[in-house]
Amino acid sequence: MNKTCSFQNIALIGSGNMVYSLSKALIFKGIKPCCVFVRDPEKVADVEHDLNVNVVTEYEKLSNSDLIIIAVKDDAIAEVASHFINYAGLIVHTSGSVSSDSLKNCIRTGVFYPLQTISKNCTVDFSDTPMLICSNSVEDLKKLHEFAHILSDNVVDCSDEQRMYIHLSAVFVSNFVDVMLDIGSELLKGNDIPVSIIEPLVKETVEKAFRIGPVQALTGPARRGDYKTISKHESLLKMYPNEKEIYELMTKYILSKYL
Repeated sequence: MNKTCSFQNIALIGSGNMVYSLSKALIFKGIKPCCVFVRDPEKVADVEHDLNVNVVTEYEKLSNSDLIIIAVKDDAIAEVASHFINYAGLIVHTSGSVSSDSLKNCIRTGVFYPLQTISKNCTVDFSDTPMLICSNSVEDLKKLHEFAHILSDNVVDCSDEQRMYIHLSAVFVSNFVDVMLDIGSELLKGNDIPVSIIEPLVKETVEKAFRIGPVQALTGPARRGDYKTISKHESLLKMYPNEKEIYELMTKYILSKYL
């Protein structure tokens, strides 16, 4: 066990992206979770194989841990927490949009939210990922700080309200961006153009936005009021009604705010 870790026995609940990524990151740091809880017995073998950890299906098996990380769907957090009302250790969830009040019936509670896009089959380097934390105890907040710093150099005390706004922002700049990339990729594929052609543009767009600011970096037909080009684009999108609606909505927004 890593000497700098504040917790001796760490248990995780869930079998999705967050559990996989956190487990792998902890193991890489020399901190192997004492167990991972999954509710579906059919997933036990896969999780054991993928993570090489002890997998359990009974909540009682987590009683000897001193930190439980709940990483399940948002609407399941409160129900899972209800099994740990008398739990003596610290229990946290990893959601960006669920209040810490969802754990209010437990004794020692907190939130441990990595601000990062996470997929099960992608290795995540958490070293510069903001770890947003809070706790109902000053002492436990200190322990969470120490624990989070094992994975990241960027640990941030964050209230529920701040975290929810951060999560909302993340939807715009990450999830919605993925959708836009998918739309752009499909338009290219449908016309026998390799998707790789837009990669340099996408990378420079993101880098420039952080270098000089997104408003200053914004270019394109709507930004310069080029209605002729906008009309051509809309004509090309006639066979793609859903994408045309998104194009028109974004164009209208840019025209009204930035022109």
